[in-house]
Amino acid sequence: MKNIYMLGALSYLNLIFAVLYFLAYLLNGNRLVVLGLLIVIVFNWMALRNLEIRQRQWSAFQWLAALITILYAFYMGYGAVLLLLDAIRYQYYPAAAILLILSGLIFSFTIILQLFAGLYQKTNKKSD
Repeated sequence: MKNIYMLGALSYLNLIFAVLYFLAYLLNGNRLVVLGLLIVIVFNWMALRNLEIRQRQWSAFQWLAALITILYAFYMGYGAVLLLLDAIRYQYYPAAAILLILSGLIFSFTIILQLFAGLYQKTNKKSD
């Protein structure tokens, strides 16, 4: 039962992160980031819907969204690490870059954690 509450909390948290990250990227974002964020939002919406109706089975579209979401999380984490390495190399630490690094790392971590929690909840037969 705790796993269901954690999955719901992570879904809501990822929706909030997606909207905030989207707003931050509106300044100079590219299409790949915007598309990835939209897929993260769709996947989180489907995860919350499955929790509400207590459905365990994922549709093919949800599996595809999960795959794209995890690839996007790795892309975001990789971009945040590269930005951190560049900031360290040039010893230039503007507040916007630090905020982008922290939010990218936290957001990618919560996405990956949510996917693992969703898979655990899907495969664990004793969660009802």
